[in-house]
Amino acid sequence: MFNRFLGIATMAAGIAVALPAFAGDITISDAWAKESIGRVPNGAAFFIIHNAGEADKIIGATSDLADRTELHTHIMENNVMKMRRVEGGVDVPSSGELAFKPGSYHVMFLDLHTPLKAGQHIALTLQFEKAGDVPVDVDVISMSDASQKQHAPMTMDMNSGMGGAMGQSGGMMGQPQN
Repeated sequence: MFNRFLGIATMAAGIAVALPAFAGDITISDAWAKESIGRVPNGAAFFIIHNAGEADKIIGATSDLADRTELHTHIMENNVMKMRRVEGGVDVPSSGELAFKPGSYHVMFLDLHTPLKAGQHIALTLQFEKAGDVPVDVDVISMSDASQKQHAPMTMDMNSGMGGAMGQSGGMMGQPQN
């Protein structure tokens, strides 16, 4: 009886190893949000998505921090940079990275329940088409620390109005090239 159980367990383990672990292919680094000043009703989270596997798509985000949590980006419209909700998700390239950063893609927290305070940690869940739900711990940083991050070099593709991560070839990752 034990040998039969051991054989079944070994076979199940072999099948599990053969199946791709999509959530295991996605990792998130440098997750941060800026502290709130005064009674600001909204906030934003930024991070880098690393994908070690096949192409995927981030299709949403959830958090108990606010009434709504949405994917947003900036677009150039009539020579004015405007923030817009992302419809349909954002492509995450195969074996690549995608940066959610100021002036580009980000997660918006709309109608915050409480202000964001430096030193706080936010529980955020990113939703991927293939990888499923990926939990992220977002650090809330001070205004001065956020200012340093916001003024880091940023890449914008003004033809599409979307920023993205730079790939090894120097092209935009996750966005079609014009």
